[in-house]
Amino acid sequence: MSVLSKKASTPIAVAAVFIAIVGATYLVRGRVYYPHIVVDAQQQVRFEFLQQGLLKDEDCQATVATVAQAIRVSCPTCRIALQECSVGPVPDYEALLSEMPIAMPSSRLPRGVVTYLSDDGALALAACREAERLSSSNPKSSTVCYPPNAQRTMLGSTASRIDAHQALLGFLILLFTGAVSAFISYLIVRYERMHARWSHDPAGTGPQKFHATPTPRIGGLGVMASLFVCGAVLLATEQSAPGEQFGYLLLASLPAFLGGITEDVTKAVSVAARLMLTMAAAAIGVMLLGAVIPRLDVPGFDALLRLSPFAIAFTAFAVGGVANSINIIDGYNGLAAGHAVIVLAAMAWLSALLGDQFLLISALAMIGALLGFLALNYPKGRIFLGDGGAYLLGFWLGELSVLIVMRHPEVSPWFPMLLLVYPIFETIFSMFRRKFIHRQSTGQPDRRHLHQLIYAQLARTHPGVSDRAALTRMNSRVAPFGWLMTLGCAVPALLFWQETQWLVTVSLLYCLVYAVLYLRLSLSGSHAV
Repeated sequence: MSVLSKKASTPIAVAAVFIAIVGATYLVRGRVYYPHIVVDAQQQVRFEFLQQGLLKDEDCQATVATVAQAIRVSCPTCRIALQECSVGPVPDYEALLSEMPIAMPSSRLPRGVVTYLSDDGALALAACREAERLSSSNPKSSTVCYPPNAQRTMLGSTASRIDAHQALLGFLILLFTGAVSAFISYLIVRYERMHARWSHDPAGTGPQKFHATPTPRIGGLGVMASLFVCGAVLLATEQSAPGEQFGYLLLASLPAFLGGITEDVTKAVSVAARLMLTMAAAAIGVMLLGAVIPRLDVPGFDALLRLSPFAIAFTAFAVGGVANSINIIDGYNGLAAGHAVIVLAAMAWLSALLGDQFLLISALAMIGALLGFLALNYPKGRIFLGDGGAYLLGFWLGELSVLIVMRHPEVSPWFPMLLLVYPIFETIFSMFRRKFIHRQSTGQPDRRHLHQLIYAQLARTHPGVSDRAALTRMNSRVAPFGWLMTLGCAVPALLFWQETQWLVTVSLLYCLVYAVLYLRLSLSGSHAV
């Protein structure tokens, strides 16, 4: 009776914790500062400039001063009637900055909007169109005029290219984190006898155990330590916004990592608890970095994302889901880490193209940390990521996915979706398969994931393999299949990073190919779907 009561109360407790996380995040999210300028021009027309909210008042004040000075230079006869940083969040401002139709003529800027106000509606629209005509000669500052009640499209942010110094810094960060991660991973392996009692992952103790010998499962310590050392060096040497933001990202990742590493050591942290801690990490990302999913380019759903509580809840759920999906595919040597390296490389490339040094540094630092870990994990499997490493990695990928879309309106939200479609669809498909085909609990572990079917196929083609070295080699042969699937998604994602319709098409095509491959493998072996 007590067991049934516990099973019944667990979902309620999880839901209550999730609501508490979302509510607390919404209440303490902090102020948003909107650069807001009102200009009186000739012919009884008023221009109102509004830019996307910033997390710091000093950044907002600097932006206001820059825009105001540019207006004085370009329009000497104009009078600045209002110059301030409006404190939000303000729903009306968010509506103006969105793609929603509004009841006045407007011009979309890369990170803001200009509205045209006049007692004469035709005069306001004429001023809007004249601004579009005058700006067309300069592509970097061109605007698009939208009549009243017209659907508007967000423009891309003006990107400054990554210069040679920033590129060199990114390369050094990659090398540095790689060296630190490899060194700490080596120490863990070298002195494993000292911690084997609590750090080892026994062989053959569960349906998802495919390694031949007990192995340390605390590789996440080396990954996290290398990121922290990198963050400390950045804060000590750069003293710049990207370094500070990297520190915030590290701080936000702590709950996800600590929940996972505690499970690695104690084997007593439930999946629900780890998921809640990862969602709490996403909530901290909302507070420190403003990392909220702004849109999905899905009609109707985007309207819900304009409601702050819903957007925060969906962001926490999505980041937690990505972290859990990375943990699911972390079943063979190099599979999850190699997948993440490819995804992060694609994010780094696009971040460099967009001129976003913070995202570039964050992607390259994790790539370096993973390469250092892979030096001892692949192909011999001398150390595992464990839940600490998997949840840290999943949070990092999920958070960067949110940030790249939030910080750059020109990036389709389906760009990171396509990059991560392999683990995401693996998770969704597994839940469906367990619930509706095998009539099992969705959280019940089994040997029917795609990577496990690939391993089974390899085992059938190499019968009689029993020695440890041969089993380890066969384990490591699974990862390249996963890497190939990830690469097959990363290439079109980079080609069509602005084109939602193409990204959605390729995502659906991947899901179809996955389902066909899964069916063929399951029918050719002993696993029946």
